[in-house]
Amino acid sequence: MKLSVLHISDLHRDPANPVRNDVLLDSLENDRRHYSAEETPAVRSPDLIIISGDIIQGIRPDAQDPDARLREQYHEAFDFLAALTDRFVGGDRNRVIIVPGNHDNSAYHFARSLCRVDILPDRKKDLVSELFQPGSRFRWSWSDFELYKITDQTLYTQRLSAFADFYTEFYNGTRTYDLDPAKQIDIFDFPALGLTIAGFSSCYNNDLFNKQGAIHPGCIASAGTRMRDPSLQNRLRIAVWHHSAEGLPEHSDFMDPDFLQNMIDRGFSLGFHGHQHRPQFLDTRFRHGIDRKIKVISAGTLGKGISFQHRRAYNVVELNTENRTGRLYVREMKNDNLNLPIWGQCALPPNNSTYYDFEFDPPPEPQYYFNANTAALIEAQRCHDSGNYRKAADLLIPVAPSDALARPLLLDCLMRLKDTCALIVNFDPPTSNDEAIHVMDALWAEGRHDRLREVLRIPLIAESSDLSVIEMRKKCFARLTK
Repeated sequence: MKLSVLHISDLHRDPANPVRNDVLLDSLENDRRHYSAEETPAVRSPDLIIISGDIIQGIRPDAQDPDARLREQYHEAFDFLAALTDRFVGGDRNRVIIVPGNHDNSAYHFARSLCRVDILPDRKKDLVSELFQPGSRFRWSWSDFELYKITDQTLYTQRLSAFADFYTEFYNGTRTYDLDPAKQIDIFDFPALGLTIAGFSSCYNNDLFNKQGAIHPGCIASAGTRMRDPSLQNRLRIAVWHHSAEGLPEHSDFMDPDFLQNMIDRGFSLGFHGHQHRPQFLDTRFRHGIDRKIKVISAGTLGKGISFQHRRAYNVVELNTENRTGRLYVREMKNDNLNLPIWGQCALPPNNSTYYDFEFDPPPEPQYYFNANTAALIEAQRCHDSGNYRKAADLLIPVAPSDALARPLLLDCLMRLKDTCALIVNFDPPTSNDEAIHVMDALWAEGRHDRLREVLRIPLIAESSDLSVIEMRKKCFARLTK
């Protein structure tokens, strides 16, 4: 199967942007005429569109009327992407894969979630240790040389709320974006094209004072679980995220490259990202014994002004899923007039050619581990994905005691159903931090205070160092002592 992907990134849409939506759209359509009909070799017109983050420019921490400003920028982005979809893929928005970038994180909500921390001399060592713990709520600001702590977790998770609203609107409610970082993954399956695309948020714990990119481990685990669905096992697997996996030693605004090893381990053959505002092609091998690799393609910025180092650019990528070959075309802005861009061919170093040929790995060999629970688990996942949480829960309840994969899915169903009684029946005593948090909350909601006191003494809870468990534990003690 042959197909073509329009890969754009870093739109930075804002009504104040020097290039208008209609002008940018017209320039892209004009360039499609160049590469599909006038240049040699001709390039296939896009079948899919990948947008790898930084949809809007974003707002400052001290922005006036921040919600209105964010809505204004996302309205600008929505109009552009809706028109782009209509003109390039016949209006089929399911053929457009969108992920957030760091500019989609609201700096205003982050700033309001913080409180300054007084550093007492006898606490310096402990605070430094806590600052560098994974998932730490402490933040250090070099600009004012102060230590802060995220004290309003709800406000902190609202950093992507405007993006989530835009996402739901763009897909007409058929797709939504969860503010829980562990669930910020979306799967786009294209059986006719022989591929499945996973869109990840690389903004886990990303903010103004913590600029590295990261994907929540739960999202990577979820991708692995979903890809083991027998209906998806023969698909070419493509991952999309925002942040770069490589940067200079003095730079902090990129991801730990080990996550690419996890992408390879989950069978992904191709990755698309943006963020660094320059085109790049990486070939990364697996270091842990299996002969696999991932090819990673970065797009330049579509919407930022011309920088000192790199011009505006975007990609068109042709793929042949049968032969497992690809061809990358970089389209670069050739003139200096930001208001009226003209695009053309660009060689990707170290080549002098106007395109770059590559090969990619096939999907892993299908592995079907059917047992008595597999059919129920597969059907439950489908019910869950379609929003039928009650049917999914009914299928999972008999399976969960003997299947580790069923337990987190059942927990999620019962949470969405707000079925605290069934949650207690199936998860008390808890066996994980997530279960512990929700069992404590459910026991309080059901008025089972004596049992709650017993659960608080379970080592999993009483001795936990997990910040979320500690917070819920303190909350329950406070409730019980009133």
